[in-house]
Amino acid sequence: MPTIYVNDLNGLHLDFWVAKAEDTDAVREGDACLINYTRSAAGTPVGERYSPTQDPDISVALIEKYQIEIFESNGRWVAELQGRDTPWGNGATQVEAALRAIVAARFGDTVEDAEIALPLQCFWLAFVAPGIEPEQFLGHAIIEARDMGAAIECARQMGMHPGSDVRVYAVNDSDADLIPSDLRNKLLSREEAARLGWGGD
Repeated sequence: MPTIYVNDLNGLHLDFWVAKAEDTDAVREGDACLINYTRSAAGTPVGERYSPTQDPDISVALIEKYQIEIFESNGRWVAELQGRDTPWGNGATQVEAALRAIVAARFGDTVEDAEIALPLQCFWLAFVAPGIEPEQFLGHAIIEARDMGAAIECARQMGMHPGSDVRVYAVNDSDADLIPSDLRNKLLSREEAARLGWGGD
């Protein structure tokens, strides 16, 4: 099941997870999150649309209910629940940051969501000899997958996992664009890893 960072949730999926954080039974149908729903004879859910990302009456009420503090940081909005030592939410808007903070306060930094179709992205895997300090790297790989767990499993299936611990890092889009196709989905040599500048030791 895909693991999604709460601060990547938006739109319909953020609406759905806010409903779950509120202990409200919700379902996604088409482009809508529905609550207080029933199912037709055909099994299609019919109910009340719930969209705190779009409805200011809902979002303002939630911000007041959870006493959310919102402030700007480096061109983005950051939100936290007042007096709570919980993960923060951040976003492009105050509402997005606040709603993400509500979800993070309930579920932590990540959620597992089978209904979100993640795009392929690049992950850098660094294989590390277990129990050795300082860390001894046994190899590196750039794997295209939909989440970190899938990247590790792909490495195992392709015989890249040399019986070691593994460190996994998501590669941002701008860096991923610079990775040539011949260096993806393979165990990299020391020279190839150094060529990417991501640890050829």
